[in-house]
Amino acid sequence: MQRIAIPYRETGRFSPLVTDYLDAAPGLRDFYRWSADADGLHAAAQAREFDPASRRVLCDALDLQYANMQLHPEVRANLDLLRKPNTLTVTTGHQLCLFTGPLYVPFKILNIVRLARQQSTPQRAVVPVFWMATEDHDRPEIDHTWINGTQVRWPGETAGAVGRLPMEGIDAVLAEVDVLLGPGSHADDLRALLRRCYRPEHDLAQATRMFVDALFGRFGVIILDGDDANLKQLFVPLMREELINQVTVRSVHYADGKLAEHWRTQAFARDINLFHLRPGHRSRIELQGDRYHVLDDGPSFNLDELLAELGQHPEHFSPNVLMRPLYQERILPNIAYVGGGGELAYWFQLKWLFQAMQVPMPVLLLRTSAAFISDKDHQRLEGLGLSFADLFRPQEEMKAQLALKNASFPTSIEEEKAAATRFYEGLKARAMAADPTLEGAVSAVAKRALNALDTFGKKLVRAAKREQQAPLEQLSLVHEHVFPGGGLQERRENFMPWYVREGPAFFDRLLSDLDPMDPRFSILPLHAEVEQTIRESGDE
Repeated sequence: MQRIAIPYRETGRFSPLVTDYLDAAPGLRDFYRWSADADGLHAAAQAREFDPASRRVLCDALDLQYANMQLHPEVRANLDLLRKPNTLTVTTGHQLCLFTGPLYVPFKILNIVRLARQQSTPQRAVVPVFWMATEDHDRPEIDHTWINGTQVRWPGETAGAVGRLPMEGIDAVLAEVDVLLGPGSHADDLRALLRRCYRPEHDLAQATRMFVDALFGRFGVIILDGDDANLKQLFVPLMREELINQVTVRSVHYADGKLAEHWRTQAFARDINLFHLRPGHRSRIELQGDRYHVLDDGPSFNLDELLAELGQHPEHFSPNVLMRPLYQERILPNIAYVGGGGELAYWFQLKWLFQAMQVPMPVLLLRTSAAFISDKDHQRLEGLGLSFADLFRPQEEMKAQLALKNASFPTSIEEEKAAATRFYEGLKARAMAADPTLEGAVSAVAKRALNALDTFGKKLVRAAKREQQAPLEQLSLVHEHVFPGGGLQERRENFMPWYVREGPAFFDRLLSDLDPMDPRFSILPLHAEVEQTIRESGDE
């Protein structure tokens, strides 16, 4: 089986905003700077300028962040390239999900690797950057992952920025993962890697950096932690503008008003879109009267005191979801951001914020979406007379169609309904000729009769489903493999069950198959050893 590609719009799994963007809908053109194609990338690269002093701060900060790590040669080469005045970046980012979280996180990282290679020229290098969202404070979103259909959770309490969380209790989690991974050609190597990265003495940011670097360093991926005092110093003028003039809320509200005419907005803009960081807390800042209050029993400042705090300790301030893209583009010579549909949706709210703050906006590219299917499930689909595209239709609709098509008895009652309609129309004409007031009585009888026929038709469908129970169970099995729990496979399952069988070649295969410039969903074959594991687990 070769890769099968299905246009995103045909899957029914992506929002109208995203599919309209992929189709370059004219009504959406005002909400982004560059087109999501080769011409847009070329134009963004030609227009992108980056201050040499900012580049030095960025590179020095990265050297410090990597100081205690043995660098892969490809990472070292890209860090050196980044110091050159014309080197550019392409970026993706994500929360610090346990063990990288769902499959689509590796998809995003490999997308920027491929994009950087495509955009590099002999005159101008482009390097891939993975932005770790270390300042996020929503622990329940990142403290778990799914391995072979089982959720693994790292217990603990929310305590401020998740990147600073110590990896307490991780040994018990790793023991659970050991069992779930089972056998495989690369299982022991992966277990050793997990224990090297996720150690009780590490915090989550350090563990994630080590793990992502071990997996993707050979591709030259540079990992950046924005929770950095020197990098935030570059962002101080923009944070100052936000605190004094509340630029974000006005810019985003303007964009929201225009977007809401046709699409749903993604993120909510507050009067102040910065958090204050202190041990155990990442708290909103609210202006109440003439004082700025940090919520959760935090400190209170007047404007002069707050600006002094910002100038002396920029690391105490953290951008929210709407200002984080602005921070990213301020500190990176970036030309493209690869994100999911939800991410792109809030980027579309930011066009006028970028203009107001005089920060270049990058090309916005939708990350690749994909699912894996086994040869066995492929054969099942063919035996049922279904295509891969059929899997994206509502499952109950597919079951009804399949049952009615294969039932051993006629299931359609359309002829009977048409005959009944003709009968009652004739009866109505006779009744009205005798007494016009009888029309309502005939119409009521007709409605009850047609409703009864519809009810009987539904009973025929249920009877057909009972008769065709075996093929419908086959359909349910395939559907659960591709859409575990009803959602996209990539949004739940972790990459490790694939990796323990294929090893690094798994990522090489994805790099070859998944192109961020291709606006189609990919169906990929399941590796033979993974398929064997599924059979042995009893799922088939």
